[in-house]
Amino acid sequence: MNAQKTNPELNELKSDMVKYALEVGQIFELNLDFTDNSIKNVEKILSEIHTEYINTQNDEGLNGIAIQFGFYIMETIERNHGKTWFERNHKDFGENSFPFYLNETTLFPIGWCQKRIFDGPDDNIWAKYNITVIEKRIE
Repeated sequence: MNAQKTNPELNELKSDMVKYALEVGQIFELNLDFTDNSIKNVEKILSEIHTEYINTQNDEGLNGIAIQFGFYIMETIERNHGKTWFERNHKDFGENSFPFYLNETTLFPIGWCQKRIFDGPDDNIWAKYNITVIEKRIE
């Protein structure tokens, strides 16, 4: 069992970012209740943000949104799937990539959200979550 723990300052950052994600969820009138199924609502929100991005080509604030929802996904995994930890930097993916460790798997939920916002439906958040978190647990 990996005894790694997340730096308290990073946990505080995550807590703050999750609050913002919940506020965005309210704006979109979608329930974010930290259940696995709530990730479907994250997908809906990021889908709408992607459409807006395609229409305006304005990326201002979108990395911040990706960070907020990436942390929301991390929090949801922690609440439903046991021991996890994360750090700020990854040796291969660089600074501020926020690798998230679940059992023997390294996930990048913030990267997932960035790709969904900028690259579109091929980077569906729910599909990634389902494969890497839910189905992995069943094995």
